Amino acid sequence: MARVQAKAQAKARARTQDNFVAYIAAAVVACLAAIFLFTWNQVRAAHDVTKPHVSYAKFGPYQIESQAFAMKVSLVVQTSLDDSDWPEKNRKDLDVVFKRVLADADAKVIHSPNNLSALQQTIMKTCESTFNNHAVQAILFTDFTYQARDEQG
Repeated sequence: MARVQAKAQAKARARTQDNFVAYIAAAVVACLAAIFLFTWNQVRAAHDVTKPHVSYAKFGPYQIESQAFAMKVSLVVQTSLDDSDWPEKNRKDLDVVFKRVLADADAKVIHSPNNLSALQQTIMKTCESTFNNHAVQAILFTDFTYQARDEQG
């Protein structure tokens, strides 16, 4: 009978050791999974931060001459990433709008403080009203040269 008890105790110890190894293995797998998920989330978060949420399309240069002034303007249209193809699809119409607004620019407005921001806002509002959408988020001048002309000739 002592032998049977010894065998039973040996089996119980073996089962305990087997369970201990299983618990250790499960803990190691859980830790590795947690480390992997943490690293994955950090990499994904870093990628989302560096991903631009806007798109830019270059236009110009436009050379505008009138009796009051001459100007040469290059600009960039800022749109959302979802509308990134919109400026290219509407390039010809946008060129017409830009040329018209720049040609109709008032020389007094161009000479005033905040002249470029006022002109940018005018171009943006004209784009919104012409195309009936808000795809254009901003107009940014990359090159702006202006020369006033003498009114006497």
